[in-house]
Amino acid sequence: MIHEIIEQSNSNTFFEDIVRLALSGPAQVQPSINWVDGVAFFIAPMQPTPEVVKENLAGRVHYGSVLFTRTEFRPQIIVKIANQDYTVRLRKAEDNPTLVDLAAYLKDFKAPRRAKPEP
Repeated sequence: MIHEIIEQSNSNTFFEDIVRLALSGPAQVQPSINWVDGVAFFIAPMQPTPEVVKENLAGRVHYGSVLFTRTEFRPQIIVKIANQDYTVRLRKAEDNPTLVDLAAYLKDFKAPRRAKPEP
């Protein structure tokens, strides 16, 4: 179950966001992003509350957020932030059936239209 889906139509913005997430953590490592069939995506897990753990043990996986963009495969993406180059590695995840199903869902995903506020 995915609780939030965020599509970045601009892949440069997506990769910049991934680098910023990696830099905000205590251990700054080169970020790796899953890629399947034209979709690059990052999964933010749910906090392991007792309810989430119970669901996981029952075979229902909960993802807090999934951020994604549509892009061709390249082994690595160079991102420039404040005159410094950072590298994001794309990892082919085509051998993982769960991630293949997730990518297929994201590939067809269309965000619901938001209602316009009334004047």
